Amino acid sequence: MTDIAKERVLPSEIENEIQRLLRAGDHGIGQLVDVLLRQSVWNKVSDAHFEPFYGGLRVRFRLDGIFQDVVRFPNRVHEQIIARIKVLANLIPHKRDIAQEGRISQSVGGQDIDFRVSVVPTVGGERAVIRIFDPMRALFSIDDLGFPADVKSRFTQLLMDLDGIVILTGPSSSGKTTTMYAGLQHIYQEKGDHASIVTIEDPVEYELGMFSQIEVNRRVGMDFSATLSALLRQDPEVIMVGEIRDFETCQIALRASLTGHLILTTIHSGHACEVITRLLDMGMEPFVVSSSVKGVMAVRLIRKICVECRAPHQPDPRHLEYFSAYRDLSGVAFSRGKGCTACHQSGYLGRTSICELLVMNEELRSLVLKRSTTSAVVEKARALGMKNLLDCALDRVADGTTTLEEIRRVLGTSTGKANGRPVS
Repeated sequence: MTDIAKERVLPSEIENEIQRLLRAGDHGIGQLVDVLLRQSVWNKVSDAHFEPFYGGLRVRFRLDGIFQDVVRFPNRVHEQIIARIKVLANLIPHKRDIAQEGRISQSVGGQDIDFRVSVVPTVGGERAVIRIFDPMRALFSIDDLGFPADVKSRFTQLLMDLDGIVILTGPSSSGKTTTMYAGLQHIYQEKGDHASIVTIEDPVEYELGMFSQIEVNRRVGMDFSATLSALLRQDPEVIMVGEIRDFETCQIALRASLTGHLILTTIHSGHACEVITRLLDMGMEPFVVSSSVKGVMAVRLIRKICVECRAPHQPDPRHLEYFSAYRDLSGVAFSRGKGCTACHQSGYLGRTSICELLVMNEELRSLVLKRSTTSAVVEKARALGMKNLLDCALDRVADGTTTLEEIRRVLGTSTGKANGRPVS
């Protein structure tokens, strides 16, 4: 018989075991939560959501960016399950009207796993989200991120100069932090004896052990801007700022990059060229932006076709027509996964990156100084050879990595048509 606490099983088997534990009454609640935590690790889940719904509590796992229903609990055990999660995370169980955050540390399969817990009140009861940080699944090598060879070469060159600011952009959970960690590891391996590296994060997602990592603490006034100001007095060569959210942090970071520091950071935006406009809209002077920004990379994560059940496939005619307006796809041998136990019947297993890299040069800097529109920057960057996200995505379809359906899901309306051609 399968030991559900010690190995990966399918969602249906998880539900069967949970129903057995529910019949055990209060004694089974602790085991029930333990089963869900362990199965989230065995199934390589990024986060587990405990969501109130009419009449009960729904549990969903997010795997490769897609939600999968696991189990639904009756309303009578909703508070008990959330309370157990809060106890494990050292939160206050009886406080149900405030947001709380905490951590759970457990050993699963001989590995120390960090679970980040967030609990918020809703009109239907408390909602909990648990993010799973498994060090064995972390990709901190640029070679493993799936970048095209030319992009990887230009990106690593930006990092090796050890000055200026390099910005990652994209929505939440698009691979920005992983890319920054990989970049820092590359710098450490290449110049570790000649460069002081420090990170400022909120929170520290992985403790790498190779350089100093600082977690911001707003309760004592140490937010991103205050921490960055203090850190600059120690004169490190490389600083990772987890995210630029406000004018003050942006100003300090850009000016620091002009005085012999490499700043690696993120900004929430859609595409690489839009970041330049975002910086100007935040109040930065054009000459500071043009002088400090060395490169901007937009990243997204796409699901890969499961190699265990790959089969030839004819795409949806609507998707084929849509993307064929951008590129000739007549010679592509399309495939997709049929669904198997390895991929939870989804047809996809694992994810890889698609990206666009804007490398600043004199022509682009002159456009920034003139406060040119985003479209003008895009046009010039494309003329200089920049591939956009859609170019990269269609390359991954052509080489059999993913499907047209997947890139439409990830890029959505950002591949909207202009002049009869999809653009990003």
